[in-house]
Amino acid sequence: MRYNLFRISLIYIFLALFSFPSFSLSQQQNKGSVTGRIVNSKKEPVAFASVAIEGTTTGSTTEEDGSFRIKDILSGNQALIVTGMGIKSEKIPIQVASGAVTELGSIEVDHSVALDEVLVIGKTESRKQQEQAYAVSVLDMKKAYATTTPLNKLLDNISSIRVREDGGVGSNYNFSLNGFSGNQVKFFLDGIPMDNFGSSFNLSNMSAGMAERVEVYKGVLPVSLGADALGGAVNIISRKDANYLDVSYSIGSFNTHRASVNGAYTDMKTGFTVRANAFYNYSDNNYKVFVPIVDLQTNETLGEQWAERFHDNYRSGGVKFETGVTNKPYADYLLAGIILSENKNDVQTGATMDAVYGAVKTKSSSVIPSIRYKKDDLFFPGLSLALYGAYSDVNAFNTDTVARKYNWLGEWVPKTEKGEQYYTDSEIKNTEWLANGNISYMIDDYQSVTLNNAVSSVKRTVFDEAHPKDESNKIPQYLEKNVTGLGWQIHHKRWNATVFGKMYYMNSSTYKKIDEFTSNERLVKMEDSKTDFGYGTALTWFLLPGLQTKFSYEQAYRLPESNEIFGDGLIQQRNPDLKPENSDNVNLGAAYEQRLKEHTLFFEANFIYRNTKNFILKGINLTSNPTTGYENFGKVLTQGIEGGMKYQWKNLLHAEVNMTYQNIVDNQQYEENNDSYVGEGVTENITYKSRLPNIPYLFGYGNAGVRFQDFFMKKTELTLDYSINYVRDYYLSMPGLGAKATKEIIPEQFSHDIVLGYTLQNGKYGIVLECTNITNEKLYDNYKLQKPGRAFNLKFRYFLK
Repeated sequence: MRYNLFRISLIYIFLALFSFPSFSLSQQQNKGSVTGRIVNSKKEPVAFASVAIEGTTTGSTTEEDGSFRIKDILSGNQALIVTGMGIKSEKIPIQVASGAVTELGSIEVDHSVALDEVLVIGKTESRKQQEQAYAVSVLDMKKAYATTTPLNKLLDNISSIRVREDGGVGSNYNFSLNGFSGNQVKFFLDGIPMDNFGSSFNLSNMSAGMAERVEVYKGVLPVSLGADALGGAVNIISRKDANYLDVSYSIGSFNTHRASVNGAYTDMKTGFTVRANAFYNYSDNNYKVFVPIVDLQTNETLGEQWAERFHDNYRSGGVKFETGVTNKPYADYLLAGIILSENKNDVQTGATMDAVYGAVKTKSSSVIPSIRYKKDDLFFPGLSLALYGAYSDVNAFNTDTVARKYNWLGEWVPKTEKGEQYYTDSEIKNTEWLANGNISYMIDDYQSVTLNNAVSSVKRTVFDEAHPKDESNKIPQYLEKNVTGLGWQIHHKRWNATVFGKMYYMNSSTYKKIDEFTSNERLVKMEDSKTDFGYGTALTWFLLPGLQTKFSYEQAYRLPESNEIFGDGLIQQRNPDLKPENSDNVNLGAAYEQRLKEHTLFFEANFIYRNTKNFILKGINLTSNPTTGYENFGKVLTQGIEGGMKYQWKNLLHAEVNMTYQNIVDNQQYEENNDSYVGEGVTENITYKSRLPNIPYLFGYGNAGVRFQDFFMKKTELTLDYSINYVRDYYLSMPGLGAKATKEIIPEQFSHDIVLGYTLQNGKYGIVLECTNITNEKLYDNYKLQKPGRAFNLKFRYFLK
């Protein structure tokens, strides 16, 4: 009997919703909340003003639209104090209603105070997130709006992260965090899982202009994210600007074009809101690669030489649109949305560059309607509810029907059988339901509890015109997952801590081939269900005002994804026997910040420990047509250290550097062989304590830049930034097997980038010239697939607020 995930999800939310009100209600019944908006004499919003209750530490900071909200205020007569840079301090008497939200409307302040010199010491939202107990790094995207770099490559600048690409624009990429990669790391957009967004709407296509910041959790995740990540998560926070328009277009080497439009409109009186993000990307990807040339007549390798990629065009486009209401008494936001996206890709190579294709194509399209709701102080102060639901319809098309064999010179000869890699003309249809409910309650000024439930159900059907009678395509496949988390958090001035527990459930149905390549070969339907329980804690302590220490531990589980079990129908093979992986994750770190007048120094260091069982590793089958696939790897031990330093002088000069070392080894000492050609029983693992292949273990990043204000003209800014990436050489296969001379090595790599930017009218107009891989190095990532050489990009930007 199939597990009714949605019914159970509703039960969880229903029970939580009606049990929390009776929990410590007496502590909240004499408190209330206030909301309002700070404006100047011209009725323009005043951003980043401080709004606090007189005689208390309770307060807030206004958003860019001037709005603010303050919770947990004692009811009765109070005084609101408004201060800020250039603001004449105001004291406004207010009346706070018990157990309700008091709307104060627009509050006018004198925003014309002249200032000679002001030193502002405050905390940005990014800095506040970094001060959580979790091991988290935050990338402030405001500094990246002028660049041409997509989101996935920007994350490459954070310690412990490597974004490894198969090639140029639109190529597959692998995101690695502390040695965990692929689906072991989860991606979210405003806390919403991106698992069901499809390949066309992903980080490599999304522009930096649609995000306010990116939070990278290294190991332990907040319960509110509701995911089964094993190695961490990336949460992209959308821009919260109430009214803006940001348009950009870039053109670059290899006939590369990128365009993006991001904007939002909110009516402050009615709360009506529209938010939209759109992008379009195109590239010929016809960069040169150093590759082996095969004589198609004799099938002999003639040696290596430079050749131009001739079948690697890529185009993608997407729109994310939301509309609804915000800042209403019944909802902080209630938004209906839709994501529409599509990409088309010419496939040039297989899993390695030994395979050359000249007519293989893939395509993907996504239609994803959704609805989001959030309300703080629901029914009474301290109770918050957030709900999300989506339906995903993602179609993938694989076409490989030409009977030809190509080499890197673009030459071809006919083949007797159709298909360059695998004869197929298939449509893979994935339909998915996703629901997430998060409810939290502030017990008092120091404690809160959170309950989160995330449920998903994906069904896959396949139709292949090249193999219409294939029995495997007639078997529907599905995968259902449910993750429930309950957490408690306590917060004091110098320390905060959280403890949590999680329940993981998976139910799958697929098929498996039995007695393959024999006369008795047959398909067997497989159904499986698994339930696991995890737990963890996170603690942070400020030993000094600028010195923060962190510790976190989690017994984490990660359930296999549909693409790992079912494959992609082309290069990635299916594995219906995959087991959930689990890991003991430990993070121990410290951060120190020192301000010396006009100088700011920031240091950070972290130690990581991961003891993983059933580690899911992406491997490669090195044949004439190489393929990839996922396998469970008994036991894996990860130990590493990462550190970084940042420096800033005024707003003129900044520099940073970080390094990561991670030793990831096979920790399975003995193996049990069942139904093996070499016999059955327990044998010693010959790769015990060997470093895992195809994973970089030492890498770093450096950046330095200068800013010149009012350069030639007033309200202008000239920026110059230089960055360097370094990766130590590492093996493609197990280092302990075979002679060293026969091993494939991904070589040591240095890459240098430089960016020159100029903005006018305080950022309203901007132009950027960027050069990547200045020295034209041969750069490789996954399976020694070569990336583009030196490239130039020119970007134009228009920003209206």
